[in-house]
Amino acid sequence: MKRKLLNEKEWGSKDNDWLNKSSRFFNKKEAGEPVIRYDVINQIDKRINGDFCSFAILCHPLWQLLDNKQPTATFINQVLSQLPYNYASLLFKENSHGQLIRKTKLTQKAKQKLTYSHDIHALTCWLAFCLEKKTVGYNQININQLRAIQHLLKMTIVTPFSSITDDFYVYVNEVFSPLYSRMPMMRYRILIPNNNGYTDFSLPMRLISGNCLPLQPTLGLYKKLCDRAIKIGLVANSFDGMNRFYNFICHTEIVELINLLFQPTPPTSLKALKQQILSRFI
Repeated sequence: MKRKLLNEKEWGSKDNDWLNKSSRFFNKKEAGEPVIRYDVINQIDKRINGDFCSFAILCHPLWQLLDNKQPTATFINQVLSQLPYNYASLLFKENSHGQLIRKTKLTQKAKQKLTYSHDIHALTCWLAFCLEKKTVGYNQININQLRAIQHLLKMTIVTPFSSITDDFYVYVNEVFSPLYSRMPMMRYRILIPNNNGYTDFSLPMRLISGNCLPLQPTLGLYKKLCDRAIKIGLVANSFDGMNRFYNFICHTEIVELINLLFQPTPPTSLKALKQQILSRFI
């Protein structure tokens, strides 16, 4: 990217080792230090003149969160406060001195916004929540972990984040799995019907665990279920329709979801489908 900043005339005025002596901006990014020279990224975008804005990605608070293996509550709040206003306002409020303070709990509206989003901002929030609350019962479901892994799976299917999902997933677990060293790997084992009977399948239930499951099988299951939902008319064959269905999926309800989608007379709406799923737990 540094090379993109220079045209041929500018290259002629630089020494051969210019790249090593130039701005330490990227070295600071790799070290997890706050970004100071935003103008460097702005210049990159202007020189490339593409449709994609790299500023929003390269300068995102998520990378600072990933670069701290022992994040404190203060550090996590600092990272979350750097999110765009429409996300930061879900988590913080101003005190009488105009300072941001963390809200004691999320409203239902805030939870819905984070759940239905498919962007890197919401992913940052879910990861932060996982790092804040690490203690649950030995075999209990950590709801923040579950929502985080489901958000990552959804993002992988509907956004270009898919190009780095595997590396991101492995790296997150390498960095933060020591924080969960006393927790067992949480997986949800189910039987999926096929032409020859049933297939034993394991769904990941946590974003961070001591031994992470591969994501590709689960991504394949997500896509298969979405294709079925489109085929029977539950959602439209569009980005919005697919995103709506992926928001509907819940790992703890996956067995009932599969059975109902593939029965001879499936439900005709997501609302009816949800009602039938819930009725099976009563």
